[in-house]
Amino acid sequence: MESALEIENLSLSISGKKILDDISLKLERGSFAALCGRNGAGKSQLLRCMKGLRKPDEGRILIGGIEAGEKDRMKKCALVFQNAQMQIVSQSVEKDIAFGPENLGLDRAEVERRVAYALHLMGLEDKAKQRPQTLSGGEMRKCAIAGILAMEPDVIFMDEPFANLDYPSTLTVIRSLITLHEKGYTILVVSHEAEKFLAHTDTLFIMEDGKLKEAGDSQKLFSQLSDYDIYLPSGASFGDLTWLKR
Repeated sequence: MESALEIENLSLSISGKKILDDISLKLERGSFAALCGRNGAGKSQLLRCMKGLRKPDEGRILIGGIEAGEKDRMKKCALVFQNAQMQIVSQSVEKDIAFGPENLGLDRAEVERRVAYALHLMGLEDKAKQRPQTLSGGEMRKCAIAGILAMEPDVIFMDEPFANLDYPSTLTVIRSLITLHEKGYTILVVSHEAEKFLAHTDTLFIMEDGKLKEAGDSQKLFSQLSDYDIYLPSGASFGDLTWLKR
C-alpha cells in the first residue's frame, strides 16, 4: 500500500533527556492506527514532531514518499488536541469550522463547500448556528475534528481523544473515527485507552521509554499490550475492544 506518512530514524532530546530514540515507522494511506504506551513513553512528543510543532534532533519525515519540512507538515497533517476547547475560536460551530479555510485565503464558495461537507460528515448540521461552548464533550470534539477536516489534511492525528469524556460522548467520538476511516481518511490515534476503540483499527504501534517496541497488525499485536502495562479487560478478545458493544 502507498505510504501516507513515514518516519526514518527520528530522535529527540529535551533538556538533555532522550525523549524519542531512533524511531522509524510507516503509516499506510487510508489506515486507522493506534499509538499506545505508558504515560511518559513519548507518544505526544512524537505527534508534535510529525505535525511540525517540534523539530527533531535527527531523522526524516516523509509525506506521500516526499520529505516534508515543518511548514509542509503543518499544512498536510492535522492534530486534534486532548483539550478540544483549545481549538475552538469562534462564536458558532459553522464559523469555527470556516476559520481555517478562510485563513487559507479560499474564496467564499469553496469555504462554504468545505464547511457544509465537514458539518455533514460529523453530523453537526443541526448545531451549525450553536455556540461551541454549549456543546457536549463529544460534540465539542466533533467540532474540533470538523474544523481540521475543512483544511483537507492528508493525515489526521488525535491525542487522547477520549480523555475526560463521559460514556455517551466517548461513543460519539468512536463513531466519528469509524466514519472518517470509512471515508478513506488516514488516522493515527494516541491513547492509553485501547479497550475503547482498538477493535476498529488495522495498525498498532507500541512505545516504551521513547522507543518504538512493536508495529504491525492490531489484531496480531493486541495481546502484547499487557506486556507494557496497558489495560485490557480480563479475558477480552480483540473484537471485544470497543465500547460500542457495551
